[in-house]
Amino acid sequence: MGFYDISLRLSPETARWVTSAPFELLDRRRMQRGDHNNSSSVNMSVHSGTHMDAPFHFVPDGAAIDQLPLDLFIGPALVHEVASGRYITEDHVAAVPPGERILFKTRNSELLRRAEYDPDFTAFSVGAAEALVAKGYRLVGLDYLSVAHADEQVPVHRAFLDHGLALLEGVDLTGIRPGRYELICFPVCIAGADGAPCRAILRDLDL
Repeated sequence: MGFYDISLRLSPETARWVTSAPFELLDRRRMQRGDHNNSSSVNMSVHSGTHMDAPFHFVPDGAAIDQLPLDLFIGPALVHEVASGRYITEDHVAAVPPGERILFKTRNSELLRRAEYDPDFTAFSVGAAEALVAKGYRLVGLDYLSVAHADEQVPVHRAFLDHGLALLEGVDLTGIRPGRYELICFPVCIAGADGAPCRAILRDLDL
């Protein structure tokens, strides 16, 4: 049985959203300096690297990350590859079967390996988001730092999050074949937060 880590490794060089603060790992104590232990702290956005958006991110009374049901973050998931330009459209998801969890593999996976934010990534259209909601999905993932372009953040996020979905952003699907897997992606349990980083893993399903 294979396990596949689809998480980004967090460091100052990790690709980050255009308005996000850079990730910082701060050396509070270091044994090489004579301290009794090694101890660190971090400065980061809750939307750094591979992370989960909770409905509260764009919905005033939406569920925060610590209020989402645990069964959402583990279970069968479809990795669906699309060859698209700037948008994943309703036409791209027309053939997607109903389900609970889906990750979209696009040309973005290569962009994630660059430290600089690329505004020309592939994102969802509002129509695609609405179509996935209609198919019953509870978790939707994409291989870039946001499901929406910078100038379309509100309508696309609301098309998902108004319906209680969770969004898994920043998954690295390089080398992952399309198909069905088990997804394990528990976010850090931060009280009242609009999102949280997570370690996202795919596991081959027993057939």
